Amino acid sequence: MNVSNTKQPRVVATVPVGARPVGVAVDVHDRVFVTNSGAGTVSVIDSRTNTVSTTLTVGPHPEGVATDPQFGVYVANSGANTVSMINKSNVLVATVRIDVPLAPSPRMKGVAVDHFLSRAYVANRGSHRVWIIRISGALPPFAHEFVEVPDPLDVAVDPTSHRVYVTQPGFNTVSVVDPATDRVIATVPVGPRPTGIAVDAPRHRVHVADSGSTAVSVIDTATGGVTDTDVAAGPVDVAVDSRGDAYVTRSDGTVAVIGAASHGVSAAVPVGSRPEGLAFEPHSGRVYVANSGDGTVSAIAPTGG
Repeated sequence: MNVSNTKQPRVVATVPVGARPVGVAVDVHDRVFVTNSGAGTVSVIDSRTNTVSTTLTVGPHPEGVATDPQFGVYVANSGANTVSMINKSNVLVATVRIDVPLAPSPRMKGVAVDHFLSRAYVANRGSHRVWIIRISGALPPFAHEFVEVPDPLDVAVDPTSHRVYVTQPGFNTVSVVDPATDRVIATVPVGPRPTGIAVDAPRHRVHVADSGSTAVSVIDTATGGVTDTDVAAGPVDVAVDSRGDAYVTRSDGTVAVIGAASHGVSAAVPVGSRPEGLAFEPHSGRVYVANSGDGTVSAIAPTGG
């Protein structure tokens, strides 16, 4: 790569959080929310100072996290089949139990929010369903609505089409859910063991981390076609910035950057131990990465500034 080091993405801050951080989400108020699965807490990072402003106790083994600009933060507690709901003042205001038949072992992971439809989608591998929580109005104690999706792990929403994309690691596929009917309308073959997923709506792309390979699959939402980008090490999760560059956590302790135009890896950024979830924070322009192996979050500046 013929680019000077000053212009390369690099870690500009390392923030200690709780035990085994795995999920990351951002809101519109310069806050970064990190689920500490080993501690049953959520760390709230102020992206202006890169310091933890507060730590909230949620349910056991929180994993997925998503935010809504009006209704707050949603945390999937994998150890309890519950979703913790946190308001804009960082107060836990509700716990919604997923109404799982025959109470199988809790196995919840991904959560995503569609603000305009006032819905939160929660993937539960134990029930082979993606559960729907209506997030406006009075909250029910249980979530009763769902979409049948075999082996769902992570979930992402296209804010333009409102379609929901769900990774299925046991089937090497991504299911597409139509919110108008709450049914699967397409199943897209991708690479081995797809885990993390991110939608790039302006460019009509869905990026999928195929953890059983060294590739990221890119689904063209207009045509349904799939192309692969080799990232050289096992991908875990993926996030997309405002320019369309994709950031991929890898099993070797680095984050690969896939250029929006080149479709190839343009940089590799060393972060902490066992990086998992990550999210792009638009005000600072940084990408925040949860390092599950050492209890930290790395803040990456895309141009090293």
